[in-house]
Amino acid sequence: MSKQTPKAALRKLEQRDGHECAWHGVNCGTDTLVPQHRQGGMGGSPLKHRLSNLVWLCSRMNGDIEADADLAMEARERGIKVGFWADTETIPVVYSDGSPWWLSDDGTKRGQPF
Repeated sequence: MSKQTPKAALRKLEQRDGHECAWHGVNCGTDTLVPQHRQGGMGGSPLKHRLSNLVWLCSRMNGDIEADADLAMEARERGIKVGFWADTETIPVVYSDGSPWWLSDDGTKRGQPF
């Protein structure tokens, strides 16, 4: 199974968040924007690509989070990175403006739990 995010999921992610980086809140453009799987881990589980598990990050920020322990901790606090066994629909993502959003697998996001 492919490790790449399926095109249908990418289209729904774009509909939900435009092309705005969850960390910076700006349109990073498609050249530097990557779909970030909130839950890490290797493998090709289809659950990896569910919409509650996806946010946009600019590729530089994604790399910085992986390389810097302090940024990694902040990413966990903001719900941008979560544990492999977490239920991503129950953990909000704190976007760049400080607002928490709960992401749903149907492609919506709400300012309160589902």
